[in-house]
Amino acid sequence: MGPDLILDLDSFFASVEQQLDPRLRGRPVGVVPVKSESTSCIAASKEARRFGVKTGTRVRDARQLCPEIVFVESRPRLYTEFHQRFVTALESRIQVAEVMSIDEAWCLLPKSVTNRTQAEAFARSLKATLTSQVGDWLTYSIGIAPNRFLAKLASDMGKPDGLFMIEQADLPHCLHQLKLRDFCGIGQKMETRLVAHGIRTVAQLTSATRETLHHVWGGIGGVHLWHWLRGEVTEPPPTQRRVIGHSHVLPTRLRNDLGTHAVTAAFFRKRRCA
Repeated sequence: MGPDLILDLDSFFASVEQQLDPRLRGRPVGVVPVKSESTSCIAASKEARRFGVKTGTRVRDARQLCPEIVFVESRPRLYTEFHQRFVTALESRIQVAEVMSIDEAWCLLPKSVTNRTQAEAFARSLKATLTSQVGDWLTYSIGIAPNRFLAKLASDMGKPDGLFMIEQADLPHCLHQLKLRDFCGIGQKMETRLVAHGIRTVAQLTSATRETLHHVWGGIGGVHLWHWLRGEVTEPPPTQRRVIGHSHVLPTRLRNDLGTHAVTAAFFRKRRCA
């Protein structure tokens, strides 16, 4: 276990719509920019995801995958309001090192949390705080690990509404169940490069030498990954100056309709990892 905690709102935009309209709860929901058969979903509820509907799925394809799906037009201003509630609630309980996106934050566990049992209890308590202060229908996936990279990975491993912890003693075998593309920074091109160097599985990735990964990545990125996979930290810890408060999430110049639409658009362009 380490001090890093990543918290991710599950199916954020669709969950906000379900929070505000109880008739949508438990039903597959797709959030679209405009009501049109030619557009694509910009978000899908957990129920819709079970049918294979996801961000980017075209409306007509979503109907084929899930005939019962309900489409709602996006409301960026409301999503921004819920985001600010989310960050405010987080800051009341834990140090927020960085707001990574509109639905995700990197936090640091309190120093008083020193073992797995305490960490799990704190995470459950944190979820309860968010439920009471943000909305009872929204759920959160939490990952806790020795460094930020592994915490992000752990949060994805527990989705939805999950809590997944990686401790130093779990490494690297707890990662071997994953696929290469599950890792931040490994897309199609990087996977091709890895395969060309004889790395086809996560077990092979975690056993590769630092020099090999440096060569595959063509620079320091591979060296960082080598350390991260071993639970090490290769970046300076966040300082108070780096901590982002909720009052700074949206600059004043963006607190208008155009700005909130820009925040929504940025959400869909966010990188696979921060």
